[in-house]
Amino acid sequence: MIEFQWDMGNENHIIDHYPLRANTIEEVESLFYDPAPLALRDPQHSDQEERFKLVARSNQNRILLVVYVIRNGQIRPISCRPANQKEREHYAQIAQKPQ
Repeated sequence: MIEFQWDMGNENHIIDHYPLRANTIEEVESLFYDPAPLALRDPQHSDQEERFKLVARSNQNRILLVVYVIRNGQIRPISCRPANQKEREHYAQIAQKPQ
């Protein structure tokens, strides 16, 4: 089972600060259950701790990019937004490959 770490900091940033993105905790967490996600390291933003990016299809059928870290064995989402065109195309290539 995947465990997530939420607090006022990341919840406010992901949910409240960007209301037009219409993110919910449930939708963000659903990205990690996509059977064919595009997972990438994010060395450009990994000064303090290693960050990762995940492009995946949500339970609302949206293709989103979530940036996260792993702390104490839990996934801590940092930000979430709709994937851009290039990210969606790359995700589509990965998703079409046989599992």
